[in-house]
Amino acid sequence: MSNEERWQLSGDAAEFYDRYVRLLMEPWVRCLIDVAALKPAERVLDVACGTGFVARRAAQYVGGDGRVVGVDLNSGMVAAARAASGRDASTIIEWRTGDAAALPFEKGVFDVVLCQQGVQFFPDRLQALREMRRVLRLGGRLAFTVWSAIGDTPYQAALADALARHVSPEAGSMVRAPHALHDAVELHGLVASAGFRNVRVRPTIETTKLPLPKEFVPGHFAALPMAETIARLLPDRRAALIEDITEALRPYEEGDHLTVPAGVHVVTADA
Repeated sequence: MSNEERWQLSGDAAEFYDRYVRLLMEPWVRCLIDVAALKPAERVLDVACGTGFVARRAAQYVGGDGRVVGVDLNSGMVAAARAASGRDASTIIEWRTGDAAALPFEKGVFDVVLCQQGVQFFPDRLQALREMRRVLRLGGRLAFTVWSAIGDTPYQAALADALARHVSPEAGSMVRAPHALHDAVELHGLVASAGFRNVRVRPTIETTKLPLPKEFVPGHFAALPMAETIARLLPDRRAALIEDITEALRPYEEGDHLTVPAGVHVVTADA
């Protein structure tokens, strides 16, 4: 089973993803939009859009004369994205279900392609990047993020270690899987091999502000692929799981919240 298949969510999990994972991703949404340097009236594609927090932010920059499309393989995510954008009448975004390796768009129809934490999950990363280049106009811009080594992101490391101890080694591995494409040299070569020019990989650390683990982690668990397995744990086992995470993150407590570093590679390139 591929990482992409392992991380497919359905039903309520997609809604929990939007509520909880958005907090984890917020610094990187800002970062991605900044490096993409979006302009009014541009045509933007958000690949692996999830519940749409990048696409919704992009729509604020391109305005009513622009075009924003979010595409994701997971129909549950797309449905959640559509519902969330429907609550904001000022944002008009097209939502599509589709495979990153065979994007359902004509050649050269976008000015910018964005992808927030998606490339590492694609079964055929090179083909997905080639597709992103295909749908970009000549001179169009690519911007995406992938997690760097898990040690750069203590919150994820704490989850992975605790899940491996209290649930299963596989559960821990699933949390480590998003960090699979952490080598900057490999990443640069992959993007260049897809035909992009001016490839730049920037290791970046940002700070994420989160609620304390006992408030945040149970909801975040509901957004993970192994949510049902965690829910079936005996109460004392779940309590021990959350306590282990709390202790691991104790150095990052600041009053009523956590301030935790998180590391990604920010990648930009031209078509």
